Amino acid sequence: MLKPLLLVISLVYRPFVFLRLQAYKKGWLKTYRPNIPVISVGNLTVGGTGKTPVVDMLSKELQSRKIKPAIISRGYGRKNNDTQKRLRFCENKHTDPELFGDEPYMLAIRNPEVPVYVNNSRIAAANSAEKKDNPDMLVLDDAFQHLAIHRDLNLLLIDAEHGLGNGKLIPYGTLREPASQWTRADAIIITKANISSANTVYEILKNDLEVNIPVFNFNFETKFFSSLDGRNRQNIKNLAGKNLLTVSGIAQPDSFKKMLENHKGNIINHLEFADHHDYSNNDVQKILNKNAEIKPDYIITTEKDAVKLRRFSELKNSVWILEIEVHPEESWHHFFESYLDNLLSISC
Repeated sequence: MLKPLLLVISLVYRPFVFLRLQAYKKGWLKTYRPNIPVISVGNLTVGGTGKTPVVDMLSKELQSRKIKPAIISRGYGRKNNDTQKRLRFCENKHTDPELFGDEPYMLAIRNPEVPVYVNNSRIAAANSAEKKDNPDMLVLDDAFQHLAIHRDLNLLLIDAEHGLGNGKLIPYGTLREPASQWTRADAIIITKANISSANTVYEILKNDLEVNIPVFNFNFETKFFSSLDGRNRQNIKNLAGKNLLTVSGIAQPDSFKKMLENHKGNIINHLEFADHHDYSNNDVQKILNKNAEIKPDYIITTEKDAVKLRRFSELKNSVWILEIEVHPEESWHHFFESYLDNLLSISC
C-alpha cells in the first residue's frame, strides 16, 4: 500500500523539479556570480556519496598548490540555523560543533587553516567569505541542486555501491532530480570505487545516460584508526582478526562496515543511528551497555560521528575512529590541474 503512494508523490514532485530547473535556465530565477572561482561538490541522490571526504581532499589539494580556499556549507543538522557561522580551526579550537553541524566541523578540523562558513544562504556565506578572508577560491559542499550560485567547476558524485538507486525521484527512489541532469556537471566522480565495483555505475553512465564528460574513480581508503581523545593512533592492520562493535549515524553505514571487513575486522555488533544523529546520554549508555555485554576488542566509529561523541568523556578511552583518505585515479590530477590553470588565469 505504501509503495503506490510513494510513487504518486514522486510523480507529483517531478514537474516541480523541472519547473525550478527551467526557471534558472530561462533566467526567471537569477544566479549569483562571486568574484572568485567556485568549485561545487554535489550529487543527484539523497545522502551517502562521500561528498565531505571529497571536499576535504579538494581543499588539501588546493592548499598544496598555494591556493587559499574557503568552504561553504549549509550546515545541515546544526543548531541556530538562522545565523551564519564561521570557523577557522587554527583560530578557535573550542567552538561548539553543534553550531556548525558534524560535516562542516569535521572539514574545519581536517583543514585548520581554511575558513568554513555555514549558512542557509550560500550567497550570503560567499559574500562574507570574500570580504573577511579574501580566499582565492570557494568550495561548495553539497551544492549540485543549489542553482542560485554560479560554479566554475561542477563535480557530480555517484556512489559505486548504490549508484542512482532505482532511477526514480524521491520518495519512491533516491534521486533528488532526474538522472538526465548530469549534463550540468563538468565531471563525474564515482566514489568508494574500491569498496564496491564501479563497473555497473560506469556502464549506466556511458550506455544508458550517454555521458560524454570525464568520469573518474575515487577510492576511499583507510590506513589508521585513532582514539577518540586523539592520544593514540594505530595501523589499520591491527584490526585484523579483532572483534568489533561499530557505532554510526551516517547515511550509508554499509560502506563503513565493508571497509572494516576488508581489513579482516570481525564485526560482532553494530549500533546504527539516523544520519546526522544528535547523540544523547541515553545513546552513550546504550553504547557502554553493549560494550559491557559483548566485550569487543574495539569500538569503532566514523569521523563524522566522532565530532558529536567527543563531548562525552566516558567514551574517550574506549571509542576509536576510522580515518578515511580519498585517492583519485591518476588521470584526475591532470584534469584538475588543467581546470585550475584555466580558472585562475580567467580570474586574473
